[in-house]
Amino acid sequence: KDELKAVPRPKRERRLPVVLGREDVQRLFAVVKNLKHKALLMTAYDAGLRLSEILNLRIEDIDSGRMVIRICQGKGKKDCYARLSPDLLKLLREYWRACRPETLLFPGACRHKRYDLFTPGQILKQLCRKAGITKRVSMHTLRHSFATHLLEAGTNLRVSQQLLGHSNIQTT
Repeated sequence: KDELKAVPRPKRERRLPVVLGREDVQRLFAVVKNLKHKALLMTAYDAGLRLSEILNLRIEDIDSGRMVIRICQGKGKKDCYARLSPDLLKLLREYWRACRPETLLFPGACRHKRYDLFTPGQILKQLCRKAGITKRVSMHTLRHSFATHLLEAGTNLRVSQQLLGHSNIQTT
């Protein structure tokens, strides 16, 4: 075993994540016609949430009094809070009035079951093509874009860390 420790390991590739510019994000949301899709994608971008966190959101997780979104059992089985901006709250209220979800905020085709993990990414890719965005985009790209735009706006790294729910500053 000790001989193996002496063998140098190849360095892991460290690629920078794909990030959409502010103009790209505006173009993306300009082409979204479906209110549910717009609300789901805006929640991913504006609150910086992971796809699994969005798909598990329940209506009662939206706390408009405190302007936060409660994330139950997110990555690492941790509960945390994400920010709820006034614009996102307005969109979520409009979506709720139109679609009346019962328990899950973004149910799949069956009102009591989650969206398939694959579907939101497919929707996003179609919308990116429609918006003329040629970058390789995934749902996580919206989270990376959220984080990058926070930093570009001068947000403190520690605050960004909390908003993203990272326990380690290195991750941020």
